[in-house]
Amino acid sequence: MTDIQIQEERQIARADDSRYFDLIMRQAGILAQSKIIPAAYRRNDADIVAAGLAGRAFGWDVMASMRNFHVIEGSASMKPEAMLGLVRQAGHSVTIENGNGIATAIGKRVDTGDEHSASFSLADASAAGLAGKKNWKQYEESMLTWRAVSKLCRNLFSDVVLGAGYVSEELGADVGPEGVPLISAAKAKTELVNAFGKEQAIELWEDRGSNGISEEDLQNLLAVDAEIIVEPEIPALVPESD
Repeated sequence: MTDIQIQEERQIARADDSRYFDLIMRQAGILAQSKIIPAAYRRNDADIVAAGLAGRAFGWDVMASMRNFHVIEGSASMKPEAMLGLVRQAGHSVTIENGNGIATAIGKRVDTGDEHSASFSLADASAAGLAGKKNWKQYEESMLTWRAVSKLCRNLFSDVVLGAGYVSEELGADVGPEGVPLISAAKAKTELVNAFGKEQAIELWEDRGSNGISEEDLQNLLAVDAEIIVEPEIPALVPESD
């Protein structure tokens, strides 16, 4: 596709809702078969279309929408990095302070001058039953920061995030360091056992223990080369001739 064609499609997307929907439908049929889109959207045309339509409000194309949206129990969850990007793109300012087990996001609106600060601490994480989780232990500062950012965006910039200002964790999902929802160990192990059998599933799971796994990582395990799970064939003995 040439640059001119891309520009024409973007103009169509802006100008006409029905033509935009048709465009996303065509894109979804192709993208659903791709291995470079988020695993949750693979072979799922309907969710690709839904993400593309939701992302239109933020000026995103389908690829950006899939990167920045997760759906948890029917509710849209946006990556906190995307929230922060939208807020700054709108001209508002956000500064972040982090230290002594607490993160604070401080925002100021460019239009009204209103200011607000939102904090999230290890004490808050502990009260929510999060502090003992592996990702919170390994990426404490990052996890605190993004929870503070999501709080700030909901309170001061609700018109920017348009109701999608909750990170996946706030909607009940176990998440990785970048807010990516994790599949529970029990569910992931069951899929591996169904695909490869118990012994191979244990080998593939390695030392993950009871920790969750991203869908992307699980799909990579499920796509493991057949040659590592298939017994090598033993050549038949050919009887010697007299």
